Amino acid sequence: MISNKCYYALKATLELSRREGSGPVTIGEIARAQEIPARFLEAILRQLKQGGYAESMRGKDGGYILAKPSDEIRLGEIIRLFEGPLVPLAPANTTDQEMGRGKVFFELWEQAEQALAAVYDDITLAALRARDDVLQQEIVNNYTI
Repeated sequence: MISNKCYYALKATLELSRREGSGPVTIGEIARAQEIPARFLEAILRQLKQGGYAESMRGKDGGYILAKPSDEIRLGEIIRLFEGPLVPLAPANTTDQEMGRGKVFFELWEQAEQALAAVYDDITLAALRARDDVLQQEIVNNYTI
């Protein structure tokens, strides 16, 4: 399960990707466009900045931009920044793994993590933005009164 914080981080980076090359985007603009509480967004953008995924610019025309091109940022990177490992692999009773009794479960969890990583690490922000553009266009085209 992905936390709201991680979900908002994905939405914020999607918005920064959408505005890539247009200069800095303010917290208010991101918050309005993606319906994210602005105060919550401040902390998320700080964490994205510390993780090397966003840069901030001060001043009248300041705001945030992506720290690297959107086709070089994979969703799995953002998810791991906010959530840690994709699948927690170590239950409290680690002696089971050490003794070999829980090996079947550990193998299963490793397979689950590999499957999730294959999906999340295969998608860049640029690809996600392109998918979103198509979906948004479909919504507009299907609008009837």
